[in-house]
Amino acid sequence: MEPTYPQADVLNIFEEIREAMLSNDAAVLRRHVAGDYRGSDAGGHSHDRAQYLAAYGPGGVTLETFDVSELDTTAWTDTVLVTGIALIRGAYQDQRFEHRLRFLDAYRHRDGAWQLVASSATDVVEG
Repeated sequence: MEPTYPQADVLNIFEEIREAMLSNDAAVLRRHVAGDYRGSDAGGHSHDRAQYLAAYGPGGVTLETFDVSELDTTAWTDTVLVTGIALIRGAYQDQRFEHRLRFLDAYRHRDGAWQLVASSATDVVEG
């Protein structure tokens, strides 16, 4: 089934954020990540907007791969959840990494725009 508004709008923003993370485009990230953003990574560490922007802006994480599968959305009036599986591969400083993650991103509609307000990722355990 094709996503409808607001899911389609949020999926477009999700894709812009994914591409910005791959290219370390801090301007796009600043536009789409809310000031009160909160997240947690696969290692269980929490982060705020400033930490997120530092991690994926210039000089941060270098992503070589950010592939997404099993993408799904759930929408309410002013909130959309995006879930899926992500395969990410890259480096941070001198440490190489590869993770297969299950993620959940929450977007809210505020002041006429959709923004990422929360995210969480956990390593997929094959079983």
